Formats: sequence, C-alpha cells, structure tokens
Amino acid sequence: MLLLRRKRRTSVVVKAALFCFALYAVITIVQLQLDINRKNGELEDLESEIKVVNGENDALRESLELGNTDSYIASIARENGYAVSGERVMIDTSSK
Repeated sequence: MLLLRRKRRTSVVVKAALFCFALYAVITIVQLQLDINRKNGELEDLESEIKVVNGENDALRESLELGNTDSYIASIARENGYAVSGERVMIDTSSK
C-alpha cells in the first residue's frame, strides 16, 4: 500500500513537472515567434531605406560624372546668373 502511494505521488510530481515544462516551452515559442515577426518588420523597413539611399547614391554618382563636363558646369553657372564673356543674357520680365 505504501509503495502504491509513493508511485502516485511520484507520478503526480512527474506529471506536474512535465506540464510546467510544456507550458514553459509553449510560452517561449510564442514569444520567439513574436520576436521573429517584429524583426522581419524591421528588416523590411531597413531594406526599403537601403533602396532609397541607393537611389540617392546613384543620383549623386551621376551628378559627379556630369560635373566633370564643361557643358554641365556652364548650365549650372547660367542657372546661377553667370554668363560667358561677350554673351548677352535675356531676362523675361513679362511673367512677373
């Protein structure tokens, strides 16, 4: 009879321990899945930011390449009000 009670106590203790472990495992898996989802969202945000920055870099590279040509330098100078010596600058005042 004493042996049977011990088996029951041991059995109950083992079952309780297994239940606690299973509960811990489920909670841990749910938390990890939530972390994974959050990190995937951050990854998507960073990838879109990388695309934007790469586009800006390409525009800057193109600007650098164009900046070495005389025609580009002259067009920028004209936009800022400069003119080549002997050149007449016409300003349209009718739109003001």
